[in-house]
Amino acid sequence: MKLLFSEPDPAGSERSRQAKVFRDLATEISRLQPQALTRTNNEESDHGPQYPANFTKGLLHDKCGLLGFPEDYRCFVEAINSPDRNLFEKHVQTARTREVIYNCKFTRICDADDATAQTPNWRGWESPRSGHVFELQGPDAGAVGMAPAPRVGSSELTAEMTEVYALAILRDVPFTVICDGGDQRLCVSRKNPGKAQLSAERIVHLLNKMPFYSGKNPISSTPHNTDETNLNRFERNRRFARTQSLNGKLTPATIFRGSTKGALIGPYISQFMLIGTQSLACKGDGKSSFPGTDASFDLQDGFIQYGSLIIDQRTLTHENCVDYMTDWCSWLDVQNGADFRGADQFEEKRRFITTPRDLVTYVHYDALYEAYLNAGLILLGLQVPASKGFPEPSPSGHRDAFVTFGGPHILSLVTEVATRCLKAVRRQKFNYHRRGRPEALAGRLTLASLGLDEKLGCAGAAFNGLLNEIPEVIRDAIIKHNHAQNELSGARNLDCSRDCSEDCLPEKEEGEPVDATEFEQRNLLLPMAFPEGSPMHPSYGAGHATVAGGCVTMLKAFFEMYEDCDSGVERPLCTPDGQPIVFVPNSDGSRLVKDTKFKKKLTIQGELDKLVANISIGRNMAGVHYYSDYYDSIRMGERIAVGILLEQSPTYGDAVETKFKSFDGDLITISGEAGSCPSLSVLDSNGNPVSPSDWWLRHVSGQEISEDF
Repeated sequence: MKLLFSEPDPAGSERSRQAKVFRDLATEISRLQPQALTRTNNEESDHGPQYPANFTKGLLHDKCGLLGFPEDYRCFVEAINSPDRNLFEKHVQTARTREVIYNCKFTRICDADDATAQTPNWRGWESPRSGHVFELQGPDAGAVGMAPAPRVGSSELTAEMTEVYALAILRDVPFTVICDGGDQRLCVSRKNPGKAQLSAERIVHLLNKMPFYSGKNPISSTPHNTDETNLNRFERNRRFARTQSLNGKLTPATIFRGSTKGALIGPYISQFMLIGTQSLACKGDGKSSFPGTDASFDLQDGFIQYGSLIIDQRTLTHENCVDYMTDWCSWLDVQNGADFRGADQFEEKRRFITTPRDLVTYVHYDALYEAYLNAGLILLGLQVPASKGFPEPSPSGHRDAFVTFGGPHILSLVTEVATRCLKAVRRQKFNYHRRGRPEALAGRLTLASLGLDEKLGCAGAAFNGLLNEIPEVIRDAIIKHNHAQNELSGARNLDCSRDCSEDCLPEKEEGEPVDATEFEQRNLLLPMAFPEGSPMHPSYGAGHATVAGGCVTMLKAFFEMYEDCDSGVERPLCTPDGQPIVFVPNSDGSRLVKDTKFKKKLTIQGELDKLVANISIGRNMAGVHYYSDYYDSIRMGERIAVGILLEQSPTYGDAVETKFKSFDGDLITISGEAGSCPSLSVLDSNGNPVSPSDWWLRHVSGQEISEDF
């Protein structure tokens, strides 16, 4: 006798029909989400023909670092947005096709010791048309958006640029020292690394006096649209995020941190970037040696179980106390697309992330979603349960989780969302905002400092305002830092054989270069952690940050974020036997030690939010992004993840529900049941209900009204 239900129901053509129903339902769920309206800050239309605030890297620049042929930029934009996909091949003029002559040669560190310096190649723009790609899972790239970026001349951008300068000054100061307000550098390859040009405490004092932080007469990007604070709503949100207070002040313990409460609590570096898991061979003694050849190890050893292999949380780090692009020759080459990748130098030994430079190295080479894959492995190793609203494991224990609601499920989700985030942020970067990188703005500030602001056209006054609002003490510190770095020219694997005092420096109106001594005394170039500078795509939004927002939202939705007996209490980050997890690297980064200063318990949700901030702001520490790039990008990534979860929730055949906090502190609840439209509930930080539509559009300019197709 054939067994009852010996085959699945439905099957065959009925299963095929229902599969179409579910596909159509996912389409309808996506269609019903609001279409975010993207607006730019209008600098591109206001500041032509030089476009000094926009991304021009890779086009040919004159000796002042400004466009040699403004029509090249217009062709570049046309090639990005035109339906003619061949314009990049037949229409766009690059610095290479304009026959650029680079000033510097470089040596690759992996070449033989006797390798000769070579002329750099030109770098291609990275996927400039990927924003045209349609996405069939989760929100389409055109359905999400970002706020207009801060404009040059606004107090917010001035504060952001000052923060990036300050981060460069503190790049080799350990995070624990920064949090104490100190300035002592850690440079293991130097006998006496000395101190940074400014201490963290001094920098905090200077930042707090700036108009954006003090609230004393700040200049808005939209002065026609502000409230009594003289800031627009986007500026107010980003101002609030840094201290979680309307009138809060930065402190050494909170400076350069993220935009959530969790990111401001405890040690600077998230535990998910430090600790490991217990070995398959059971608990070690906490003294397993690098590189993890011992069979047994424990979480404080920093080895993550990856099947029978391990992932070591100790990172390779760029050579300490060495920065790039602090001279006009190499800076100008990089703006002209010179590919200096491979000139990087490294310390001999790995260490736990101890200084901003360590974090910078991590985000230079990471596989983009690797930190969140690692966090997922750690959470699984800590036996953190999946959301209470999932059907597996079942209450009876008869059903266990694996393919659904188990390890393979979440580990694939954090990679799955990453590619959707990248397409969406590329659309924002290339197709709309085309925001210039901090390295380029530092070049413009150097021109203004040299009295060449007329070269910037109608944007000259805005750049002068930006220059004058940056505290003079920080400007002087950057000038001194750059001078010290330029004394190391031979140590950077770059050979700029041209005489910078004659051939490379900016030219005055009469065609004469500025005096070399004068340039040295006014050099406000941004010290960069990478010899090639920023990537070959615009600044806003940030790819790392968007992926971080999407991936961590998946982790928060999958794992249970709240205590079993009280859903209002966040689950602490503890070992399976209940011991709090709070570690920091020791003084040289060789081992993890318990943090004796922090007496409370960290939460899983807070440390995941901190992980997002670490990765995203780590890019600011490298000099390639601003705070607003991080802030707005993670929130767009969050919405992409929520969109995917909403589409997936009706497909499981069981009722599912998950709860977590958004990056704005909202309580997000996503519920679904087989074959039915899901529900999205949003309660703000005060417990007030928020319309899902309003939440979706909170950080954009408005809604694009679409026809009912």
